[in-house]
Amino acid sequence: MRRRTVISIFVALCSSFVLSVLLYSCSGSGGGSSSGKVSLFLADDISDYQQVTATITAIQLPNTGSGDSCTILTSPVTVDITNLAGVMQLVDVSSCPAVPYNRIHLEFAKTVNLMNAAGDTSLCSFASYLNGSGQPNVLSCGTDTCTLDINGAVNVLTAENHKLALDFDLKNFLVSGFGTSACTATLKVSPLNAADMGRISHLEAVTGLVSNLSTTDKTFTLSRGNLSFSVLYSGITDSQQPGLNALLQRAQDDRLRSKVVDASLDLAGMMINASSITVKVEGTIENGSLNATAKTFTVVYSVGSTTKTMDVDASSAVIEGTLAEGTWVEVKLYGYNSIWFLARKVEVEVSGTVTDD
Repeated sequence: MRRRTVISIFVALCSSFVLSVLLYSCSGSGGGSSSGKVSLFLADDISDYQQVTATITAIQLPNTGSGDSCTILTSPVTVDITNLAGVMQLVDVSSCPAVPYNRIHLEFAKTVNLMNAAGDTSLCSFASYLNGSGQPNVLSCGTDTCTLDINGAVNVLTAENHKLALDFDLKNFLVSGFGTSACTATLKVSPLNAADMGRISHLEAVTGLVSNLSTTDKTFTLSRGNLSFSVLYSGITDSQQPGLNALLQRAQDDRLRSKVVDASLDLAGMMINASSITVKVEGTIENGSLNATAKTFTVVYSVGSTTKTMDVDASSAVIEGTLAEGTWVEVKLYGYNSIWFLARKVEVEVSGTVTDD
C-alpha cells in the first residue's frame, strides 16, 4: 500500500548553509559574533491517511571530525503530520556555534500511529528508509527509537539567514501488515532542491499558550517553551470566527494550546499578525452527552488536577474516526455561539494521545 505524505522540516539559519540544492534566503539578523539562531519548522503535504502520528525526539547538527555539535530540536515533538498540510509550524528556536557541521542527525520514535481513509487504525514501526537514490536501507533502531544520519555540509556563520528544508518524504510511504502487530513502515528522508523550495508557499504557524489577553485591543501573548510572541488578531472578523474573544478567554483560563497562523512570522520582532486561530481541547466524550445526528457532545478534560467540561458543536467539522461516548478526542475549535464551542475538526485517537500540532 503506497500513500503520499510529506513532512518538511524547515530550518531558518542565521548562518550560511552550504548545500547546493538547499539555499533559500530569509530575513533576520545574526545572533552574535560566534553563533547563529536556528528556527525549526514542521510542514506537510496532502496525505491519503487521515492520521499519521509520530514523535521526533531530537535533531542535531554534528561535525564528525571536530566533535562540534548543535541541537536544533531540544524537546520531543509529537505531531499528527496530516494536520500540517499547507502550514510550516514553528517548533523551536536554538542558538548554534558559528562552526561548520557535516551531518544532520535525526532521532525519532520507532512507532507511528496510522489511520487510513476508512477510519481503521494501526500501530506500526519504522523499519527502513529509502536513500537519495530510492534504494531501501535498514534504519538504526533500538527498542523504542530510530536514528538516521544525513550527509550535508552546514557552515554556520553570523549575520546571514537561510532556510534548509529536510523532507521526511512519505509520498512513497510503504506500509506492510497494516492492522497487524507486525505492521512496518518505510520512510524517505532527503533534502529539497531549488524547484521544490520554490513551490512551497505555506503559511507559518505557532502553537502555544495564551496569556495577557486583551479583547479590547485584540492582542495576547503566545508562549511556547522559552519563546513569547505578541499576537494581534484584529484582522479576524466575527463572520470568520464568531465568539473568538470567548474562545480565547477559555484558552487562557484553562491553558488550552492554541495555534496561531500568519502569512509570515516576524521572528526578529517576535510578532504575529494572526489570520486564523484554533484552540485545541483533548479529552473524552462524556457518557450520555453525544447526539450522533446533530454531532454535538460534551468533552471532559483536565486542567491540572481539576476536571472540566466543554459543550461542542461539531456539525460543520471534519470528523476523523467514529464518534462514541467514552472515546478520546482531539477537538480543534474556532469559535463560540454562546451555547456551543464550535469545532473545525474532531479526531478520534488512542486514549491519552497529546499532540503538538
